[in-house]
Amino acid sequence: MKKRTIPLVLLLVPLLGTLTLIQAYGQRAQRTGKITQIDSENQSFVVKTSRGETNILTTESTVFKKGDEQIRFEDLKLGDPLRVIGVRTEGANVEAREVTIQAEETAPSTDMM
Repeated sequence: MKKRTIPLVLLLVPLLGTLTLIQAYGQRAQRTGKITQIDSENQSFVVKTSRGETNILTTESTVFKKGDEQIRFEDLKLGDPLRVIGVRTEGANVEAREVTIQAEETAPSTDMM
């Protein structure tokens, strides 16, 4: 019985580690900060938060807003304070579901992982 248990444990440990990594991706993510770089060609940008910088990826379904007004990716500017809600993807990127430009004085300086 012990001879079978050890190989089984050796197979399960890497599998559990892989499942943990898979769970980290696709989890809800929120970032609040300012835009430091914009890549118009790839429809992505970098946001600097209190914890560092995060690459934000956008898709055709990403919603862009400024207050209650709907805007487009092209309306984003360097230095814009914003909040991004999305999901984590590979490489610690965030795929944005919603990007909201905020008024400078009301932009909170925290972010959730």
